[in-house]
Amino acid sequence: MGKVSIVALVISTVVILVTFGQGIGVLRGGDVSSHLHWAMATLLCVLAANMVAMIHAAQSDRLIRALRRQMESAGGTPEPGDGLNPGAQL
Repeated sequence: MGKVSIVALVISTVVILVTFGQGIGVLRGGDVSSHLHWAMATLLCVLAANMVAMIHAAQSDRLIRALRRQMESAGGTPEPGDGLNPGAQL
C-alpha cells in the first residue's frame, strides 16, 4: 500500500506542475478552459492521493492494535518509547 501512496503522490505532483504551467500560459494569453480542466484534474488527483493515504493509515492502525493484543496475550507489555504504547511516559 505504501507504493500506491507514493505513485499517487507522484502523479498528483506531476499534474499540479502541469496545472501551474497552464496557469502561467493563461497569464500570457493562453486557453483558460485548458487550465480549468487541469485544475480539476489536480483536485481529483490530490483527493485520490489523500484517500489512499487515509486507507493506508487505517490499515496501519489495525496492524498496531493486533500487535498490541498479541503482546498482551503473550504476557508482554510494550515498553515506553517503543512506539506501541503512545500513552506511556519516557
